[in-house]
Amino acid sequence: MKRITRLSLLCVAAASTACAGALTRPSLEPRQNHDAFLVLPGFGYGRAGERTFQALQPSLAAEGIDLYVADYLTRGGLASSREKLAQFIRVNRLDRYERLHVFAFLAGAWTANPLLDQQMPSNLASVVYDRSPFQERAPAIAADKLRVLAWLRFGSTVFDVARTPSPPLAAPHVRVGLLVESRPTSFIKGHVKAALAYGPFKFACTDLHQPHDDCGYVALSHDDLYVKFGDVWPELRAFIRTSRFTSAMNRTPPAGDALAPEAR
Repeated sequence: MKRITRLSLLCVAAASTACAGALTRPSLEPRQNHDAFLVLPGFGYGRAGERTFQALQPSLAAEGIDLYVADYLTRGGLASSREKLAQFIRVNRLDRYERLHVFAFLAGAWTANPLLDQQMPSNLASVVYDRSPFQERAPAIAADKLRVLAWLRFGSTVFDVARTPSPPLAAPHVRVGLLVESRPTSFIKGHVKAALAYGPFKFACTDLHQPHDDCGYVALSHDDLYVKFGDVWPELRAFIRTSRFTSAMNRTPPAGDALAPEAR
């Protein structure tokens, strides 16, 4: 009975995120004096996140930034997801912008970096990566502990991410920022033993093995970031313009264990 209940809940969750898709501009005319901002959501993207980006689109457009949220993750694995992402970039003619900026949630980095290494857009100016020492263990936990449920929900892509080390982007001309979440999600809290079994959490920017121009910490979980993206937009805007986050950004790694009982 417990297994059936968990499967039912998973199917409900799958249905609730099925409508979260691409957010694009319909016009394919040249966009003079506009930048393109491409968001690559991950496994946690759902309707709440979609509403967040829909609400942000007009204000970004007023700043001269066209927002795109790609629907690129497939059930067939990282290779097919990369093909779909390449098609999204091509169909939406993101090369017509003078400057292209990318914000990659976790699965976005796993998908995009090898693609960018092979097919680097000539107008790619900056990439900001969402990083989380907590949530980056979630695919491995799902693959090890919830194999059937993970397969039903995400297909082979989550297993590809679980067994593939994070691929760094090596492009000296592209400005790179790291936005590091310092709070665990409810999924990680619910699988504390499994999360801790992979060893200590390392939050130092140098431990994330991605060359970068700036790095900062936000007191958000992975789930929070989807619905509070507007709260971090001022930092992303600053990075797009200056290759640095603002002086208000917290650049001190979190102290203590956010998974300790007193912190949960």
